[in-house]
Amino acid sequence: MTSDPSHLRQLKDKLPHTWDALFARFGNFTEIQAQAIEPLLDGRNCVLVSATASGKTEAALAPLLERYKQSSPAKPPNRLSILYLVPTRALARDLARRLELPLEKLAVRMQVKTGDEPALNPSRPPELLLTTPESFDSLLANRPRMAKDIGAVVIDELHIFDQSVRGDQLRILLNRLCRLKRYAFERGDIAKNDLQFCALSATINDPAEVAARYFTDPFVAQAAGQRPVDAEMIALDGAETLAQLLATLKQRGVRKALAFCTRRAECEQWAHQLRHGSPFGNHVYVHHASLEARVRRSAESRFALAEAALCFATSTLELGIDIGDVDLVILIGPPENTSAFLQRIGRGNRRTSRTTVVCCYRNAIERALFQVFIRAAQLGEIEPSVACFRPSVVVQQLCSYIKQTRFGEIDPDAAYELFVTPQGAPLVEKRRYDQIVEHLLLKQYFVPARGSALKPGPAWQELYEELAIYTNLPDPWRGTIDVIDEMTSRKLGEVERAVAPGATFIFQGQARRVTRRIGRKLFVREADEEADAGAPQLRTPWRPLSYELAQAVAIELGLPRAGSPSELAMVKESEGDAGASEDQGVVASLPSAWVFHCAGDAWGVVLGDLLEDLYRVRVEDYSDLYLMVTGALPAEPLRFTAEQVRARLRRRWQQFESWFDLGRFQSQLPLEVRRAAVIETFNVEGFLRAFAGRKITEVKAA
Repeated sequence: MTSDPSHLRQLKDKLPHTWDALFARFGNFTEIQAQAIEPLLDGRNCVLVSATASGKTEAALAPLLERYKQSSPAKPPNRLSILYLVPTRALARDLARRLELPLEKLAVRMQVKTGDEPALNPSRPPELLLTTPESFDSLLANRPRMAKDIGAVVIDELHIFDQSVRGDQLRILLNRLCRLKRYAFERGDIAKNDLQFCALSATINDPAEVAARYFTDPFVAQAAGQRPVDAEMIALDGAETLAQLLATLKQRGVRKALAFCTRRAECEQWAHQLRHGSPFGNHVYVHHASLEARVRRSAESRFALAEAALCFATSTLELGIDIGDVDLVILIGPPENTSAFLQRIGRGNRRTSRTTVVCCYRNAIERALFQVFIRAAQLGEIEPSVACFRPSVVVQQLCSYIKQTRFGEIDPDAAYELFVTPQGAPLVEKRRYDQIVEHLLLKQYFVPARGSALKPGPAWQELYEELAIYTNLPDPWRGTIDVIDEMTSRKLGEVERAVAPGATFIFQGQARRVTRRIGRKLFVREADEEADAGAPQLRTPWRPLSYELAQAVAIELGLPRAGSPSELAMVKESEGDAGASEDQGVVASLPSAWVFHCAGDAWGVVLGDLLEDLYRVRVEDYSDLYLMVTGALPAEPLRFTAEQVRARLRRRWQQFESWFDLGRFQSQLPLEVRRAAVIETFNVEGFLRAFAGRKITEVKAA
């Protein structure tokens, strides 16, 4: 909180319209608000970085709304002026609830635009729109004139978007918005062509560098104050371990507990097993993406209103959705990175000065990951990521952009100018871009029109009819089975595979018996809780362990390390356990060894391929931390080139394509571009820095 009375008065005086609506009930500014208000009032682009529940939303909106109110006439015209982008529909709804009263005081019209909400009225647009990138894409394509008056864009939870296919899509959408405003300004449809940006995040490395991927000249406002973390580590042996933990919650003063799981099926299993054995009785809820949106909203509100409750969730509740005060966060297995860890633990103890979390691990690697995350949270460190652009976004954005254009046609060369950084550097090589356009013509997404222009083809029309044109997210529901409550005929969610009539499975944390199946619909009724119900088939994306996390886990586990950074540790197997190899009918004993690369899954696999191909050893087992090999390892430093690494990647590219987050339209790229996208995401240069020239050195096992 800012404590200088004179500074407080100065800031209040600069917010004559918005102080009362957004800050009066608090009586002061938080640190991030005190830093952000003046530069935003001055019209600067900003990135705001501070802990969860520190008031970033008000820090961004108060000065932006103040600028809007001061520049608008007493009776403002019907125009959309502020765009607020969020990663999820649930967060959009939650923000709308929080902002409803303050905006009512300001007489500012607000609306939510997502697939769950009513369509916008083009004759009376809101002044503030809360939406997702995918819904904003739809708005640009179908109602571009509504977007021409936007003067400010807020990007909430920037770390969720950045270095993902959605972040790449958002970068191009912002370019489309800038182009649209330039065109409207040149036609005289708008008086000003200025556009102000503000990005928000609680967990981000190098905020200026990250924000510069979305807009120019970001001013960084960063507030210290990540709350200290009190972490308890528990070895999870089964439901009994969790039941014992839950039995202690009353004496700990815990009424509301939020338990994060790494997989959707785990949420279902734990809720089912603990519903009647926990102190929460029937107030045990489930929240994950395979549940219907209506069912998730019901779980959110019931959990928020209950006096005491427990909710098992995946990443769907990582963000700041209002589910009431959470006294304790339980993590059943570690998330995939430090940012997600900080988001999850930030959901609890929002009214206290410390964060309390219970970390449940099932093996040594999970325990080590938790220890890495806890240390990173205490030091404020987040593992870096390598910036790359996913070319599948070119396919999706061209298919969307053609709907936006005046005549339903695009000139490919003019459209190429959208695929640049805010500083004007190309995001995709022109040669690659031309290959993509030629491929889309071949597949009849586009067909020739006047001159060099293209217009939609039959494949585009099919895509448009499937309502898949505005998103590049993986399609998890293709081929899934709807789960229908037979009593109400309402959809509960989706599963991957059908269950035979008469069988039972767990869904929404309860045993369900299948009464009948009609096509791709399973009709179910609640079953006896003692029924032998199994976990449902639910898809959860898997991501390989990164190099930085693998290195940190290796240190935490105390894995064998060589004597210098230029060496890789190798531990030989004892003679009695040596492996064998058959060569021309003769069986010969070969030494076996573990090579501790500690580089993550993808890099470990390619290192193993290089050892096999270039040094004639055999890899018996791959791991994200080590390789088990047989044969004579090289005594000289490892020597391989970038082209040799790429050659192995070209052999493995389909395997890695399924590991990396490359977007739904990745399969619609020409093969050469698909392979190139995998290679770029792999980061050949980083791999060479990690391994080329290193010597494999034998060390003694601890």
